[in-house]
Amino acid sequence: MSQLRITILKLCACILLIMGLLMIFSHSAFPDTSLLTMALYSAAFMIFVLAIGFTSVFITGEFKQWCLNNGATDTGWLWFNAEPPGLEAMRNGIDIATLSAKAKQSTDNT
Repeated sequence: MSQLRITILKLCACILLIMGLLMIFSHSAFPDTSLLTMALYSAAFMIFVLAIGFTSVFITGEFKQWCLNNGATDTGWLWFNAEPPGLEAMRNGIDIATLSAKAKQSTDNT
């Protein structure tokens, strides 16, 4: 079984367990309501939470991709005191292939 399938199965198991706990707690808080109604409310709540989570992940990813495509520096490089190799050359319009060829020539000469 692939790692992705195992992760999806674990996620589904966690969701079902959380739904069961939600159903038990809500049934103890509202004892006059049937278990089927509590199960439906729990399922609706979990779907709502998952939809909000997936939407926020999608929007965050799209925003970060848009920022990178419009000239922002990847935030992982903020730990370093310089820009990523070749970024200044790209911003100045120098071809990366030419830049890497020059770097290769300088390493071959040493």
